[in-house]
Amino acid sequence: MKRLMLALPMMAISFSMMAQEGENLVENPGFEDAKNRKVRRLGDMKRAEGWVSATGNRADLFSADAKMPDVMTPDNVYGMEEPREGINYGGIISYSYREKEDRTYITSKLKSSLKKGMRYKVQFYASRAELAKYSANRLGAHFSKRAPGTDEKVPALILETHVEHPKKEMFDGDYGWDLVCGEYTAEGNEKYITLGNFTSDNDVKSERNRKPRGIRGKQIIAAYYYIDDISVQLLGPNERCDCNYADEAELETSTVYQRSPQITKEMTVAEKMKEFNVFYARGRYDVRKDGDQTLEKIAGLMNENPDIKVKLIGHMDSKESANPAQQDVSLKRAEHIRSVMVNKDVSADRFTIKDARDGDEAPYIKEEDDEKVKAAKNRRVSFEVVE
Repeated sequence: MKRLMLALPMMAISFSMMAQEGENLVENPGFEDAKNRKVRRLGDMKRAEGWVSATGNRADLFSADAKMPDVMTPDNVYGMEEPREGINYGGIISYSYREKEDRTYITSKLKSSLKKGMRYKVQFYASRAELAKYSANRLGAHFSKRAPGTDEKVPALILETHVEHPKKEMFDGDYGWDLVCGEYTAEGNEKYITLGNFTSDNDVKSERNRKPRGIRGKQIIAAYYYIDDISVQLLGPNERCDCNYADEAELETSTVYQRSPQITKEMTVAEKMKEFNVFYARGRYDVRKDGDQTLEKIAGLMNENPDIKVKLIGHMDSKESANPAQQDVSLKRAEHIRSVMVNKDVSADRFTIKDARDGDEAPYIKEEDDEKVKAAKNRRVSFEVVE
């Protein structure tokens, strides 16, 4: 009986430890809990439940429910990016040329303190804003027993980076989300996670970016990143920290180009229609959230002009064209959009379909684009008013 009584507490402790494995210790990991506090301006990170700016330089919160266009998703003052999950994401400055802009940081108190000697899988996602004039590396996570930082405006917080990309890679993608992931062994009783760049400028690698064609707005003289989907999870005794960093082939397959149509009041209906496109990941013909928003605008334009008919032109990239399993994907893209438009109360007989395959290169391709970007720009459905 005495041995049984001793075993019971041990079983309870073991069960408690196992119950924590896999649980995300980050409150509000995607900044979604902000519904009752509408985002109105830049610097509103405090409106996301559980999150604050770590210095007097306020970090940003972006939301589809925001009151002002500057802080909406997917389009906002710094560019365009679909949230990785939900409708919100954060935004921080991780580096600025000659410290012309102070860095910003975000901090959250964990659901429970980290246990000394225990291992944790830590990850978050970052996406460089198109209107960021610079790209940089060394974006990471810092853990602390007390909330770090200050209410003062300071150029940077120089602290230990506990988790960052293992190769210290540059985050320079024009669209899509880059993973930051790694294992952290707790010193004990850490209660806070802070995200940002904690490295001095001398040890930060940076590159200057051209302003993307078709993107309106003034560039910020900094490396600016959207942040989403943060997690800290306890690892079991024999569990590996598997970060699943995608290889180049996987990145190329998942890359989806984004472009905001440049519409003016002076344009004809035909000119406006040519500005719209829906873009795709390789091999896919389903419509993402940003694509559906484009189709909503097209439906509105067609309802305002009930006499027009529209040609849906399906396109693919050269690798899709060479793959026997994907050779009809451009046609499927156009046909699927026609079915979506019918669900938006636009008659099917107002559409014709053209399968352009890979024979019509996108007009947005630039000489400096690499092959991955060129392919992403070609995977699309374009729209043309039929006379």
